[in-house]
Amino acid sequence: MRSALRHLVSLALVLALVACGAKELDSSSTDALEPALVKEYLLAHPEIVLDNPEVSDAIHKAHLRREQGRTATQRRAVLNAHSELLESPFTPFSGSADTDLTVIEFFDYQCAPCRASYPELQQARSNEPNVRYLYGQLPIYGSHSIMAARAAIAAHRQGLFEVFHHTLMTTDTVLDLEMIFASAEEAGLDVKKLQADMRDPLAHQYLEEVRALAEALNVTGTPSFIVGDAKLSGGITATDLTLEIERQRARLAHSAQS
Repeated sequence: MRSALRHLVSLALVLALVACGAKELDSSSTDALEPALVKEYLLAHPEIVLDNPEVSDAIHKAHLRREQGRTATQRRAVLNAHSELLESPFTPFSGSADTDLTVIEFFDYQCAPCRASYPELQQARSNEPNVRYLYGQLPIYGSHSIMAARAAIAAHRQGLFEVFHHTLMTTDTVLDLEMIFASAEEAGLDVKKLQADMRDPLAHQYLEEVRALAEALNVTGTPSFIVGDAKLSGGITATDLTLEIERQRARLAHSAQS
């Protein structure tokens, strides 16, 4: 009984200090607290949380961190399960192949925010060369988007993906078959071979697998970026991407030390 009273007195002291806005608490005030007694007291006095914005905000942030951690874990599991797709010869990539940090961009050639983000991504790539950048074709704007995605895969087979990709991402011309083939010729591609490779059933199957990966990662629109185990949606700046790359590097370094 005396032990329980001591715990409750300690708890009351800690909660009083929190209510008064104390930023740091002496460890001697908290070490003796038993979680069961803390829970019992808070269930009996929920107003302590509800009436204190700082405590309520701290609880909300703790829930958010836990949910973000759970989502990141699920995302890593999805990426591991689709590792063969990410290493597929159909998947264009740039940057370093010898790195633990990967950025995947899901995009559509008819997506205006994708085009707006393109120079930002290029700047981030120049700032962060020790990253592998994968290009995830996610054509969601109709048949011309699908044909452009197939053409990009075919261009990758000829080793000219980046030149072709740059042309499609920077043009103001309406995307149609005539424009796609003209861009291919401008990029130095063998257009007849490109057209034949675009009809390859394996290219169609690959695009379906990329779409399935996007759905598993809860990617619902373009552009979307998977940076390590984090997801960035919508138009981004080079600073946004660089900051997330730095966070992911810190996470990987911490994991390696654990």
